[in-house]
Amino acid sequence: MRKLIVSSIMLSVLLFSAGISNSCSKLDDIIDITIPVPFAINNNFDADIPFVVTTEYVVSPDMPLNLNLDEEIKSRFQNMSVNNLKSAKLSSFSIDYISSSNNNEIKLNKVKDAELWIKAPNVGEIKVASVSNNTSETALNFTPDADLELMNYLKSSQASIYLKMRGTESVATQMKIRINSAFKIQVSL
Repeated sequence: MRKLIVSSIMLSVLLFSAGISNSCSKLDDIIDITIPVPFAINNNFDADIPFVVTTEYVVSPDMPLNLNLDEEIKSRFQNMSVNNLKSAKLSSFSIDYISSSNNNEIKLNKVKDAELWIKAPNVGEIKVASVSNNTSETALNFTPDADLELMNYLKSSQASIYLKMRGTESVATQMKIRINSAFKIQVSL
């Protein structure tokens, strides 16, 4: 009789354990936890800037990024927001020449070297990309610092960029440019 009771208890424990493990695997099937792959956000805009270049670095006025990262994330993943941001890095940046106010005589080839800086309230400012020995009249193609984390900058709706530029001679004009930027974004649960 004693063996029968012990065997019954052991059988009950085994059945109970099998039931729990089976229900846990079904629970995993119901809850789909996925981590989306990185995606790119392009932020392109036109800007009119006072274009001043000398043989020393000259700082351009700030240009707001006007990037709503929360909206961009929600457009791709409905249940996520900027609070799910894991990483944000600059993947590409370039400036295209559109026109200048002096009959288009001054173009981007007047810039020899340039630096791109980003800033936002409460996080300061940092250099994120640069171009050296430019000779192109129509474009400045920057090399971004691929390891630089910009998450705290892009979370801010007040993030802005500015340029530090120098050339081989002094020139000044009003210039219309096109900013082309792309950011690599990662979000997770």
